[in-house]
Amino acid sequence: MKLRQLWLPVSLGIAMVISLGLSVMLWTNPAHSTLSSRTKVTKTNDNSNNTTFQDIYLPSQIVSTDSKGQQEVLTNDKINIASQLRDKMSRFTATDVQTVSERSSKAYLKQLKRKSTVLLNYETPMTVNFFRKVFDNQLKVPNQKFNRVQLLLNDPKHLYLLNDQTLRVARVKLKNNEAGKLKKVLSDQMVKHPVSFMMLNGKPLLYYPDALKLKTYSYQLTEQTQSYYANRIMTTNANSSVQIKHHKNSTVYDDHGFRHMVVSDKDDTVVFTNYNSQVKSNSFLTTMNHVYQQMVMVGMPLDNMRFFAYDSGAHTVSFRTYVGGLPVFDQSNFGAVQVQILDQTSYQMNFSLDSLQVPIPPAQDSATVESMGTLLKRLEAAGVHKRKIQDIQLGYTWTRDTGLDKVVNLTPTWYIKIGGKWQTYEEAIQ
Repeated sequence: MKLRQLWLPVSLGIAMVISLGLSVMLWTNPAHSTLSSRTKVTKTNDNSNNTTFQDIYLPSQIVSTDSKGQQEVLTNDKINIASQLRDKMSRFTATDVQTVSERSSKAYLKQLKRKSTVLLNYETPMTVNFFRKVFDNQLKVPNQKFNRVQLLLNDPKHLYLLNDQTLRVARVKLKNNEAGKLKKVLSDQMVKHPVSFMMLNGKPLLYYPDALKLKTYSYQLTEQTQSYYANRIMTTNANSSVQIKHHKNSTVYDDHGFRHMVVSDKDDTVVFTNYNSQVKSNSFLTTMNHVYQQMVMVGMPLDNMRFFAYDSGAHTVSFRTYVGGLPVFDQSNFGAVQVQILDQTSYQMNFSLDSLQVPIPPAQDSATVESMGTLLKRLEAAGVHKRKIQDIQLGYTWTRDTGLDKVVNLTPTWYIKIGGKWQTYEEAIQ
């Protein structure tokens, strides 16, 4: 009897000793601290709500022009400049809008170079209603398209809306603009790169006259499990029945009617199609709001993501990861997320299981990118004529580290848009 009474505490003690020993072995094993672990992280909380509609749709590029006409691109790793400016612009009210010029390259270029101004730039046109929601202001003027907002540091009674497609310049009469607060945001320590505007094939291009020394980055990746998304978006209710088919390089999930998901095992990307998602209207604001709500519903991390472009012809919205104020282009063949509105009740979303998690020291601190003048000469020498170039941007390449598993290296380079597709300048000259 005594033996039986002693057996339980003795066995528990032995189990605790074994558990402690295994823990010590695990934490002292050098393999535990290496970044080459393939452990997948399963998230139990929805961190996509940390990024609001107003955050993800902020302009991604800011250009300042001083009183002497010197223009610079502004970035700051410590603060979100666009967010700071938005907070100061939230009290804006508008009383009137007038067209100053249209279809004139000369007038448009002159406006872009106007002294004592700040430009908030979008890659593609947006609308007044969209801008009003993103910036939470009362800019109640007739709804119109534009992709640049120009703030005047020496004239608090006006701002300008600029449209690169039509070269339209519209002057808005303002109230409640505290220009001094805007100047205070811009007085913070910034990373500045000299630029100027030029026209390329009838469209404004931000020209970098000098070579640039830019930071490089390395990040450990989080790989979300496909079961997380399957449980979150493929099971709409307790009675949902999802069919799962495993193929050589992919896994297919289908609920027999409304939702379909394909996960690629080759590149960890997902194609999710929702055939039961009502869009109330086809307005720009409604579309952008619907897309944001669907990304929140899917549950992907949105922390480093920003709106990049909208293709009105293909009804496609694309988002990219942004680091150091610049977009990351090679995360996948579609960016970070791409959403195509198929019709009034359905859409298709492409996204990746991988996202940036923890920054780690890069192999080198910085890299030098040649001037745009040198770049254009290289392109011309390789037979890439200027008339073929739709746009040029600075961005980061996304490459997997060959020595460390689940680590990605981000290196700055030039990206060229030709035929509607972005590619590195090295690819363009091959």
